Amino acid sequence: MSGLQLVPLACPSCGAGVEAGAADVVYYCSACRNGYLYGDRTTPLRPVEVAFVTVPGKAISTYLPFWLLPATVRILARTTSGGAGVLRAMFGGSEPAPGAESQGIFALPAYDLPLASLLALAQRYTQALPTLGERLGERLRGGRLTVEDAQKLAEYVLIADEAQKPDTLTGLRYELRFGPPRLLGVPFVLTPAGGRVDALFGLAG
Repeated sequence: MSGLQLVPLACPSCGAGVEAGAADVVYYCSACRNGYLYGDRTTPLRPVEVAFVTVPGKAISTYLPFWLLPATVRILARTTSGGAGVLRAMFGGSEPAPGAESQGIFALPAYDLPLASLLALAQRYTQALPTLGERLGERLRGGRLTVEDAQKLAEYVLIADEAQKPDTLTGLRYELRFGPPRLLGVPFVLTPAGGRVDALFGLAG
């Protein structure tokens, strides 16, 4: 046995064909507006909740998938001077102290992207998650990062965000627990130069 499995890309809910790239692991049916992620041999397509960011009045060129990861952060030890970005956002604007625990949502691109752009988008959307709209009948393709990939990226974003601050981070120990993932469709627009930026903050993506 080769271990390969052919999975028909038909929506389990309505039977419509689902558009996806060869390496995609998340899928969205624009016919019935349901999302799925690749599961296993028993349940190849598992349902996942999907929401979209809506920006009225802008000419959207495409929607790209982000993972929304609810997370509980518990600070075990943190020694530094100055503010914290993602951590401060999750702790309601206050400086987290050892023993403190809070909940927040990481927003992480689920598609291939240079690391610098991924970090910039993840930090901005995690710190200022926009109001989410209903499910749209739009395409949502290119989701190649698994939930496990996104969890690793969330930890990277947390640490990298702290390391980028102008203060001196001398130590950080924490516990990070994740809740059920969701998918987020983020709108992007084309620039006059032919590039692509997100419709809310103008960050390259």
